[in-house]
Formats: sequence, structure tokens, C-alpha cells
Amino acid sequence: MQLEGNRFLVTGGGGFIGRYVVRRLRRAGATVRVMELPGRGDMYAGDPGIEVFGGSLTSPDECRGACEGIDGVFHMGVLALNPSGANPRLCIDVNVNGTFNILEAARDAGVKRLVFSSASSVYGDTLEVMDEAHPLNSKHIYGASKIAGEAFVRAFGGMFGLPWVALRYMNVYGPNAGFGLVDSVLKRIASGQSPQINGDGSQSFDFVYVDDVAGATVRAMEADISDEAFNVGSGEEKTVKDVTLALLELTGTGLAPQFRDVQVPMVRRVGSSEKAARLLGWQATVPLAEGLRRVVEEQFHGRAAVE
Repeated sequence: MQLEGNRFLVTGGGGFIGRYVVRRLRRAGATVRVMELPGRGDMYAGDPGIEVFGGSLTSPDECRGACEGIDGVFHMGVLALNPSGANPRLCIDVNVNGTFNILEAARDAGVKRLVFSSASSVYGDTLEVMDEAHPLNSKHIYGASKIAGEAFVRAFGGMFGLPWVALRYMNVYGPNAGFGLVDSVLKRIASGQSPQINGDGSQSFDFVYVDDVAGATVRAMEADISDEAFNVGSGEEKTVKDVTLALLELTGTGLAPQFRDVQVPMVRRVGSSEKAARLLGWQATVPLAEGLRRVVEEQFHGRAAVE
């Protein structure tokens, strides 16, 4: 689908990744409606190409209003991992029922295409490098809710002809994420505290920079492909210890990490994004060293890094 001249709904468009998606859409000449809870879309005030629609995914009527007059939907609104674990029923209300509400509203409004933001959590814990054929074996309510969301998206495509793509994000990081390893390490450093590492720090992840993730998300809307799920990662596997030490060096502090003798529930989550490269024509472009530099410049030193 062409971006320029079309109108897109971004649910959760005031969130960490959503803000980068909205920015890319506006640069491409699209108009955007952001569906957010009250107060979470205030950063868009003054942009005539962005409409902020206050509403909740748990309300079918508000989802219908959000989808009216929309060409394509980016469904990114979500109750995140930790809050989902703390409140499983709310997780189901937002991530499962909310996804159904958006799909139903999109179908009724004649939306032409939908991109669903899923997560690598659908795979559960595994030592293998995960491609999209890997079993979906999450044992956490958040991962289960994303599996359910993908199933609903697939069903609406099959039953009602709604073209869709699902994206399974790997370990996303970037400035002021508000969650994740990079954010937590920098917050402790900024407060003069040593960053803490559980176990020996050998746990490894596929770290992917937030603007690369936004690029994959927008590309999924543009691409002439449907009924497919894609991993979105950099393929750059690094350990918790590697990332923590890199951040300590970039910030120039004299702190050293503290290793905690606690059980680590997950030791590796790394995915293959070869399918996205082959079918979407997308690859991550920001190496981890450069991405961490950008995060430190903006989040730790308060200077906008060049992107």
C-alpha cells in the first residue's frame, strides 16, 4: 500500500515504538490517526497531519470510531510484558479482546490492510535460533496473548479477506524506552548505582534498534505481501554482560557491575530475520554499538543523537 496520501490508524501511537512509526509515516506524506489513552498523545499537538483519538481498545464503539475513514491499521496498542504478568485478566482484556475489537472495526470500516505488532515472546524459552516455523510455546500470559492476537488476525484474513502481516519483534531498545535491559542499566548509572546483572551475565538476546523496528513495521504496510508472520531483529546476538559493560564505557563512569547470585529464567532468545529480508526487503541497519551510542547521547547526556 502506498503511504503518501493515505490515512493510517496507529493504535498505541504514543508508545515507545509507535512514536517512531508515526514519525516515519508523516515523513512519507501520510496522514495519521493515533489511538491512545487520554494524555498519551499530547506530543502530537500542533501537527495538522496527526489526529489524536482518545479511546480504549477494550471499547468496541471507540475502536469503531478510530477505524472510520482509515485505509490501513497498525495495531501496536498493548499491555506490556510486566503489567500483563501482574494483571493477567487486564492482559486478556487489552491484548486479546482489544485485538478482536480492532479487527472487527477494521473489517466493518473497509480497511484495506492491517499490520499487527506481535513479539518474540510467542516462542517461549529456547536455545535455538528461532525462525518463523519455530513452535509457539510461550508459558507467560503476555506471550499467550500475542499468540491469540496472531490467531485472530489470521482468522479475519481467512474469513473476511482482510490482508494482514504480523511482526514478531525481538529485543527492542532505544532512547527512553521505559523498559528493558538498556533502559534499566542507564537509569541505575544515572542515579550513581552500579548496574545489576543476574547470574553471570551470559544470557544473550537479539538486540534491534527502535528506528529499525519502525522501518520494518512501515515496510510491512507498503509491501505487496499478506498472510505472513515475520521476525524483526538485527541478528546481532550479545550477552547481558556485553551490553552492560558497553554502556558503562560509553557513559564514562567508574562504576562496575554487580553480579547477583539469582536464578535466570531465560538464557537465550535470538531470532532469524532472513524471511523479512527475502520477502519484505527489510534488514536492520543500525549496529548495536551505534545504537547504544545514540541511546547514551539522548537518554544519559540529554543530547539528541543524529539518526
